[in-house]
Amino acid sequence: MKILILLPNNEMGGAEQYLKMVASYYKQDIVEVFFLQTSMKNLWENAEKHIHLNFPKNNYKLANIIKFLFHPKHRIYKTYDYIFTSHVYTTGIIGIMLQLNLIRKFNFVARESTSTFIRFKGIKLLRYKLFYWLGYKKVDLLICQTYFMKDQLIKGFPKLVYLTNIQVISNPIDNSLIKGVHNKPFNLKLPKKYIVSAGRLIYEKGYDILINSFYLLKQNYPELKLIILGDGDLRNQLISQAASLNLQNDVIFKGFVPNVYPFFKNASVCVVSSRVEGFPNVLLQMMSQNSKVVSTICAGGIIDIPSIQFSETNNQDSLEKALITSLESTTNNRELFDRYLTKRDISLFMNYIHELLEN
Repeated sequence: MKILILLPNNEMGGAEQYLKMVASYYKQDIVEVFFLQTSMKNLWENAEKHIHLNFPKNNYKLANIIKFLFHPKHRIYKTYDYIFTSHVYTTGIIGIMLQLNLIRKFNFVARESTSTFIRFKGIKLLRYKLFYWLGYKKVDLLICQTYFMKDQLIKGFPKLVYLTNIQVISNPIDNSLIKGVHNKPFNLKLPKKYIVSAGRLIYEKGYDILINSFYLLKQNYPELKLIILGDGDLRNQLISQAASLNLQNDVIFKGFVPNVYPFFKNASVCVVSSRVEGFPNVLLQMMSQNSKVVSTICAGGIIDIPSIQFSETNNQDSLEKALITSLESTTNNRELFDRYLTKRDISLFMNYIHELLEN
């Protein structure tokens, strides 16, 4: 079979991790992955041999979109058995290409990466609505990560229910990949006691709230450190915030790290502090390594996860209390977490997608 995956860039947020899992799943097939832009950090560089990576020659996004749309020489095949996307505008681009008969497909599976009509407003939201209208009628299966995401999507764009088949399917996790990372060497020295969080340094992730909560926490846990993994536009602002609270030696900004799992495994607590998410994939990664996990109720479905500590969003006092509860807990949630994650394995996820498409 021939598989096509289109991504905005070669970085690795939650949507990109999902698509990489999909690409890895089709081990016996040819998977063509196209990027509209590239960055210095190529997190696909160790992709398996069956995954063929196609990078643009420049980083002019609009020019690369036009080239991908209208120049067949920039694409390997004309017909694909499966096409996968996970961003509104890449889904829209593929939909437009299909309508213009520039490519053909048997199955087009798109996934919503965030709660668009809650997160965006103004001109940016209007652009997204245009992609919904122009491209989504060619989608055979549209995946929403939670019922909350589906409800806000239909409320924001009611006509979508007439354009495509919308299904709620929980995010997958690659359990075989997680087992493999344990065999990789990890020589970095870590603090004895620390809290860890991971993700892009943007407003939606709520790191400013986390730092304020950590400041309150330090009054009773002076030996505790906070490690934040990831890069983003707010890095300097967050570093300044930590310094203003005299936490410059206690909040450690590690930047991007290729292997987050050892940080999660050895932490006193793992925490997701987001204000809003589609669904934080990093939460599942944390659960795979650590039995003490705290999360804000930043997405639908989180409240249904067994044995994690919940916090209100955008509330530093609530987050501090959840962290204290988790730090003081003597309960081992490993069995519950493993059982939950087994049900979300990528193989079960893909089997369900194939069943939906067949029916």
